[in-house]
Amino acid sequence: MALSAQRPPHRVVTTPDQIDPGALGELALLERERIVRVWKSGAGFLIMTNLRCTEIWRRPKLFSSSDWEAGPNFFFYNLATPKVQFGRFLRLSEDHERNPQSVRLVVHDPHRVAQEVADARSEGQAEWLRRRAGAEARARPTPVARGPTPLVIREVVREVVKVPCSFCGTLMLESARHCPACGAPQR
Repeated sequence: MALSAQRPPHRVVTTPDQIDPGALGELALLERERIVRVWKSGAGFLIMTNLRCTEIWRRPKLFSSSDWEAGPNFFFYNLATPKVQFGRFLRLSEDHERNPQSVRLVVHDPHRVAQEVADARSEGQAEWLRRRAGAEARARPTPVARGPTPLVIREVVREVVKVPCSFCGTLMLESARHCPACGAPQR
């Protein structure tokens, strides 16, 4: 009995350096995505990054071009709250009405793993919102900085010659045929 009490605790969390590099290559990390936690799951690993959760497992050797295969990605912006099923499975699913994707994983201590994923989910959703805002800002056209519009003044100078009417004396344009005041013809 004393021997079993002194056994080292079961190691649940795996570090990325303990995973085959081919498995991490299948993950295909996004820009500024980093691995936060890794858990042993069945024949592979459940990997949680700052943006998503996904499972990577070893493929059967027959007819496979790669040793590893990546499962569905559950991005935090659309990840439903993780659930424990039958006391030993962790269920991850998408949070939308049409054709929700889901997967059941066998992990050691699924309650603790579900809690850690749920805790990381809110921070991951905030990260997706920041990324989306940044992408929208980059997509918007940048306004051109302009100074004040210069005021343009045009001055047109014309020579207007006026002559007095020979009948009433009112000044009228030299080109006019009749006096605007009395109507007399210009001579």
